[in-house]
Amino acid sequence: MDTNTVLINRQVAVAGQFYNATPDDLKAELKKLFDQAIPKIVENVLAVMTPHAGYLFSGGVAASGFNQVDQLKQYKNIFIIASSHKQYFEGASVYNIGNYETPLGEVKVNIDLANDLIKRNKFFNSDPVPHSGEHSLEVQLPFLQYILSKDFNIVPVILGTNSPKTCREIASALKPYFNSDNLFIISTDFSHYPAYADAVKIDKATADAILQNSSEVLINTLKDNDSIGYKHHSTSLCGWTSVLTLLYMTEDNPDVSYTQIEYKNSGDSPFGDKNSVVGYNAIAVSLKKT
Repeated sequence: MDTNTVLINRQVAVAGQFYNATPDDLKAELKKLFDQAIPKIVENVLAVMTPHAGYLFSGGVAASGFNQVDQLKQYKNIFIIASSHKQYFEGASVYNIGNYETPLGEVKVNIDLANDLIKRNKFFNSDPVPHSGEHSLEVQLPFLQYILSKDFNIVPVILGTNSPKTCREIASALKPYFNSDNLFIISTDFSHYPAYADAVKIDKATADAILQNSSEVLINTLKDNDSIGYKHHSTSLCGWTSVLTLLYMTEDNPDVSYTQIEYKNSGDSPFGDKNSVVGYNAIAVSLKKT
């Protein structure tokens, strides 16, 4: 990166809505979530799949996922892959004009790597607009800031595509970085708005599909969930393109293992309505011990 370049940081967008806006309150919120979360049960973790709702609802599950990360490790890069909720566009946007901000401080972006990805791949673009108000990537950052003992760089990627073919191309470009030097955070919630009991069924089917490490199984399962016609069910996996991209990176590697860490839905929260819930899963992706 040119040392004379003026950085335009991506400013906080959902602090005070999805999580506490002041540093002390946010640290206290995170401490409580991690104190109650499932401890580390998986080694050699390359990726974690974590939810992105308000911390009151999904923060506990997210903390259980982040607990699987090696907190003492110096990661070369942390790739955060999140699907856009606000706009659809072909390909993915990589933030490359500055760093990300949270109430806990600045999160450094590997701008050189972001630029390289954009330069080498036509399906990556540098449009900052998809990042501006998107919560699915932002809410992951305070967890990383809280638990990691060493400084880290992120590569923030917002997917705008609904094309499996494009997801496969994105996966192909990112796959060289999918190794023990780096960490991938895959941001997704699960079912949206069915009743509690239906959500449990839908989310189990979806999670079971992901655990099989097969893109085809996941796509077919999502279609099957839709065909059943659950009342008020709008999606099984809101970040399905991010998850699909991950599967395209891992499904041909027999040394990769998927482990479900924790499942809950918003109906499990004292603030939730069991008549209409959103599902949350934490899943770890690791290298099998040899």
